[in-house]
Order: sequence, then C-alpha cells, then structure tokens
Amino acid sequence: MEAHVWRGLYGSRHPLPARSAALLLTRLGDPAGHALLADKLATAEQLAMAGIKFPVLHSLYRRGATLAPALPFAGNAGLFLKPRHGQGGRNAFALTQQGETWHLDGRPITATALCERLQRLSRQDDLLLQEKLIADPDLAELVADDRAPVLRLATARLPGEAPFLQSALLTLAVPGRNPRHFLDGALHAPIDMADGRLAAGLSLARPGDRLAQLGWNGAILAGRPVPWFDEASAMALRAMREIPALPLVHWDIIPTGTGPVMLEGNSAGNWILANLAGAYGLDTCPLPPLLSRWMSVSFSPEADPGDSPFR
Repeated sequence: MEAHVWRGLYGSRHPLPARSAALLLTRLGDPAGHALLADKLATAEQLAMAGIKFPVLHSLYRRGATLAPALPFAGNAGLFLKPRHGQGGRNAFALTQQGETWHLDGRPITATALCERLQRLSRQDDLLLQEKLIADPDLAELVADDRAPVLRLATARLPGEAPFLQSALLTLAVPGRNPRHFLDGALHAPIDMADGRLAAGLSLARPGDRLAQLGWNGAILAGRPVPWFDEASAMALRAMREIPALPLVHWDIIPTGTGPVMLEGNSAGNWILANLAGAYGLDTCPLPPLLSRWMSVSFSPEADPGDSPFR
C-alpha cells in the first residue's frame, strides 16, 4: 500500500516504509524528547508553562478505572477523547451530544455502547477527556463529520542548531470515512509557507490527482489562506525549542476562532506525509540529508555513550 502511494507521488521506489521510519526516527536525537512527546499529558503540561495553548482537560481517567454505567460527563457537549500515550490518533475520537443521543465522530452511538468502549480503552491506557475544538469560521466549509481541519507543522533542526519550519500541511476529514484510514480517510493540502496559502489537495488513495476544490461541497482549496498560520508557526517553533533536542517533530494544531490551539507533537510520523510538501516543492529542505547529519552524530564511533550530544 505505502509503496503504491509513494510511486504515485514520486515515480520511484519507496525508500523508508512506516515501520522503518519510526524505528530510525526514534533512535535520533535526545531520548527524553521522544519520551516526553509520547506522553500527551506531560507534553501539554510542560509546553503550557511556555505559554502554548492546549485544549481544556475536563477529566483524566486513570488506566483500569471503572467507569460508571451512566456517562460521568452526561450533559456536556463537544468533547474529544484520546489515550494519554502513543501517536497517530489511534483510539482518539470526537464526542457530541444531541438531546439524549451521543455521536462518535459524527455517528450515533448508544450510551451503553459508548461506556463499553470507554471501559475497554481504559484497560489499555489513561484517557484524556478534553474540550472539542471548533475550527475558525474561515475554515467552516472544510469541516466534515464535525471534525475540524488539522494544521500539521513540521519543525526540524540540525544538531546543535536552532529549529526551523520544514513543511506544513492542512489535513481534512472526508465525509463518511474513518479519519484513521490511511488511504481515503483524509485529504491533505500542502501550504506555501511564504504566504500561508493552500496548494491543491490530494487523497493518498489517488496520489496522482490534484484537488483545487472539495468534491462534496465545492469549497476552494488551492490559493485559500489558512487563518492564524503565522501564529501557529511561531507556536510550533516555540514548542520545538522547549523540548529536548530532536531532528523532526510534527505538531498538530487546530486554528480556532480565537487563535491556534496545540493538540500534540509526534516525533515518528509517517514518512509519506513527512515528505508530502516536498512533492509540491513546498518544503524548506529535503529530510534525508538532515537525518543523515543526525545519524552521523547519534551513531558516531567516537561518541561517548554516557555523554549525550543532544543536551
């Protein structure tokens, strides 16, 4: 699957499948940085002290906690639940309530079924119950199934140097599709970092097609300005400076009506998405030479194992 998508984008053999990329990226940079980003609660607490805004945390359910048969947050609307640890949005979903009916990622679900799902997830990890963010009004027609577009900003740095913005994407939900389906669960539109405007989007299911507008409602993509792009970029760079040194971090941010709000950072993101802006010529630099520099530092035979070069 990944090889097909890569060939459709670049016309060449896929050089680094997802599992290999994750293995490599997690071995580059300061291990403390990877550990911090893998803990979403710890990341939010540390970066909030640096003035970075995160969604309001309503509840923290500890792993193994027994949830009441009736939802403990009944009556609230606009919630988002995710596991405390991990990357990639696995087991994360939006919750809304209309009357007595709950909706999970826009689909109705009974209170009993929802409690059973929460109980199952609670056996695996702590659960974070946060406010659900609403997209900036200028992005309203890009919202699908009640899911706001996510701004994905890649920050990078060379060993010992200051971080910089490497690339930017806006990821959109597709109506009726599971947002975690790799091929057709989302559309991705690279952003020209010079002016904060979208390029034509694409679906990984059809990587050779470029979408100047959305097929389901005609909303314009190509040339559309992304609200709060400069502020979000500054936020991502500030976050990169605040964590232990890593070569590459993808920050997920939602532009809301009052400004950008940080969701999380990922240090081992998918290699296809990491390079997608480069297929449009909209990245600051290619990633392989940057990672090669980090590899030369991380795996140098002269390096002292007891003296980390990343602090």
